[in-house]
Amino acid sequence: MSDDLAGAGRRDPTSGHSKDMLLGFIRRVADRREARREINADIAEIKKEARHAGFDSTKIEEVVRWLEKVDKHGRDVMDEAEAIFDLYRSVHDGQGQDFDAMMDDARDRALLKVFAPDDQLVPKPPTQKQRAAADAVAYAAVSRMNRGGGG
Repeated sequence: MSDDLAGAGRRDPTSGHSKDMLLGFIRRVADRREARREINADIAEIKKEARHAGFDSTKIEEVVRWLEKVDKHGRDVMDEAEAIFDLYRSVHDGQGQDFDAMMDDARDRALLKVFAPDDQLVPKPPTQKQRAAADAVAYAAVSRMNRGGGG
């Protein structure tokens, strides 16, 4: 048999070997799905026990997801992400408040210095040169308007 025919036989889904491989994949996926159903049923039973004991099973699930993220990303990354979330939420919740009143503690202020350092600077008054340039631009705009040149 030539190399082309031998290669084609391996890829031919009607050949015996390919059928056996396909059946093997199907059986393995079906077995894993059955195992997943059993595990999900076990988890549901544990949550039911927790609810009967007076615990919030939804919060238990949230803690488990959080622990999985800590395992994946690390505790420092998760703490930083939570701190940023808290900061953003405090800004949203404090709409209309003075920014200093919203910053509850030193942690908020430290985060703000890290992530928004420019917001911490008191704006400098314009220099004499900047004021003169702004005045010149305003004067030119008024002159154009007086000549009928629009704004």
